Amino acid sequence: MRKKLIILIVIALVAVSAGCNMIQVDQEKDMARVVVEVGDVEILKSEYNNYLTYHKLIYALNGYAMPEGDELEALNEDILNTMGEIHMLKSEAEKLELEVDMEGFQEEVDSSLDSFIDGLGETEYSKILSASNMTEESFKEFFTRYMEEVKYANAAIVDFNTELFDNKDSELEKKVMEIDGETITKDEFYYQLSSLEFDYYMNTGSGLPSDDESLGYIYDEILNKIAESRLMSVKADQAGISVSEEEISQEVENLKSKYATYFDEESLAGYLSDYYLTVEKYDELVSQEAQRAALIKKYQKSLETGLTVTSEEIAEYYEENKGSYDTSTVSAKHILTDSKEYADTLMGSIKSAETFETAFVAAQDDENIKEASDLGEFTYDQMVKEFSEAAFNLEKGHVTVEPVESQYGYHIIYVYDKNHAEIPSLEEKTDEIRTNLLATKAASAYTTKVEEIRSDADITKEEIKDPFQIYIEELKNEYNVKTYPSRVN
Repeated sequence: MRKKLIILIVIALVAVSAGCNMIQVDQEKDMARVVVEVGDVEILKSEYNNYLTYHKLIYALNGYAMPEGDELEALNEDILNTMGEIHMLKSEAEKLELEVDMEGFQEEVDSSLDSFIDGLGETEYSKILSASNMTEESFKEFFTRYMEEVKYANAAIVDFNTELFDNKDSELEKKVMEIDGETITKDEFYYQLSSLEFDYYMNTGSGLPSDDESLGYIYDEILNKIAESRLMSVKADQAGISVSEEEISQEVENLKSKYATYFDEESLAGYLSDYYLTVEKYDELVSQEAQRAALIKKYQKSLETGLTVTSEEIAEYYEENKGSYDTSTVSAKHILTDSKEYADTLMGSIKSAETFETAFVAAQDDENIKEASDLGEFTYDQMVKEFSEAAFNLEKGHVTVEPVESQYGYHIIYVYDKNHAEIPSLEEKTDEIRTNLLATKAASAYTTKVEEIRSDADITKEEIKDPFQIYIEELKNEYNVKTYPSRVN
C-alpha cells in the first residue's frame, strides 16, 4: 500500500482541456489567478498551465484521449490537489531537514525531456508546448523545478512510511470491527487485503482499483469475509467439530502455496511490509486462518449427514452434463468474418478441403477477414455451442456447407481430424455425481446457516482509512490547503 501511494503522488496523470467560448479573456490576468493556497503561499494558474502541459505530453506520448465533461472536472480537482500536496510535502521535508539525494539529478531531468522528444518527435513536441504558450526553455525550467519538488515530496513520504513501519503496532492494533463483543484489529484486515491484492494482480496484471467507491466495496467485502470466518468457526466448535494438527498444517500449506512460487523469504518480507506486516506476524495470522478454515471445511462436510440424493436427481444431472463427459476431439481450421454477405460470397468459392486451403491462405491478408487460424485439437465444451455443434457434426476432411453464425461473427469451418471417445455411462458416473450433488446440497445448507448466524450476530464495522491518507488530511489542515477548481475551467 505504501509503495502505491508514492507512485500515485509522483506519476498520477491529470489532464484538462480548456473550454472554448466567445468571451475574450485577458491571458495575463487569467494566468495570475490564484488556484491553490498552501498557508500564505499562493500558487497561480500559470503553474497549473505548466502541470497541464506536462500531462498533455504524457497523454500524447501514450496515445490517450483528453477527458471531457464530468471526468474533466474530476481531473481538474486531481491536478490541483496534486499541486497542493507536492508543495505541502516539500515544505514538510524542508522543515524536517530530510536528506534528499540529488546526485545525477540533471541527467535524470534531461533524459526525461529527451524521452518526450524521441517519443513524440520534435514537431509534435513543439506544437504541444506552443499551444500552451510555452517554449522548450520555459518548459524545461518548470520540469526541472517539478522534478526537484517531487524528490522532496517523496522524501517526506518515505520518512512518514519509515516512521509508521517502525511504530506499526499502533496501526495494526486499531479496531476495524467487533463481532459479538470480540474485537477484530487491523492486522487481520491488512493480512486479508495483502492476499486479495496478490490474487487480483495475478488475475489482471494490475493492482486493486483505488477510487473511493471501489475501495469502500473491497474493504467491506474483506470485513464480511472475516466476520463469516469467525462466526462459522465458532459454530463449528459449538457443534463439537475438532481438527487435528495435521489438518491445520495442510491448510497452512494451502494458504502459503500461492506465494511460494513468486516470493523467497526476503521478497515476501518486502511485499508484506507494504501492509505493515512482518513475516512473523504473517505466519501467526496464517496459522489462525488455517485453524478456522479447517474447522469450517469439516463443519460443512458434516452437513452432508442426513442429506439424500435420489436416482432421479442423478439421472437428471447426468443428462444435463453429459456433454462434459465426452472427451472426443475435433481438429479444425476456420475463417471468420463479421459480414454475412462476405462469408456467403467466400463460401461460394469453397467446395472442398483443397479450395478451403486456398481461401485460408488468401484470408491471411484480407482486411475483410477477422481471423483465419488453425484452432488445433479441442473438445466440445471448449468452443461456443454453435461452433462446436457444426464442427463435431462434420466428417473428417469436410467443410461446412454454409457459414456458421456465433457471437464472434460468421465461421467457415474445415475439420481435418477427429478423435472419437466413448461417453461414460450413467452407471459409471453415478458415484461421482452423487458425491457432487451431496457437496452442492451441503454448500447450500452452509450458506443458509451463514445467513441465519449473521442475522443473529452483533456486528459493528469501523470506517477504514489508509494511514497515508489520514497523514495527508492532517497536513492539509495544518498547512491550510485550499484549491479553487472553478478558476481553471
